[in-house]
Amino acid sequence: MKLSTMGRYGLRTLMDIAEHQHEGSVTLQSIAKRQELSQKYLWHVITPMKNAGLIKVTRGAGGGYKLALEPEQITLLDILSAVEGKICIVPCVHSASSCKRSRTCTAKTAWETVNDAICNSLKTLTLGSLLNPS
Repeated sequence: MKLSTMGRYGLRTLMDIAEHQHEGSVTLQSIAKRQELSQKYLWHVITPMKNAGLIKVTRGAGGGYKLALEPEQITLLDILSAVEGKICIVPCVHSASSCKRSRTCTAKTAWETVNDAICNSLKTLTLGSLLNPS
């Protein structure tokens, strides 16, 4: 399994917002500059996270982005699901129709177990725990 740049940049973006929102709303321009990312690409990362309810936007002068939840309430699974879609290491885990052997495949149980383990691990990591490791 390999994460796309959307997943990697999604985490970096939320960490940046969390670290700087005490100064007020965080602008797309400031995130892009600090993270050395294209504003245009960053827009594609921000939009699904806003739609997923992870961040909120304030428009106008002094506007920008803030977390919609406390950092401890946002899991890595939430972030990756928002920008990558449902975590699925092989298509048959979530869609039996994706493989004609799905109902009889002896390996499907293994893939489901691995997929569940990944999702459970991602649920245990919160933005708060990543920002303040013990």
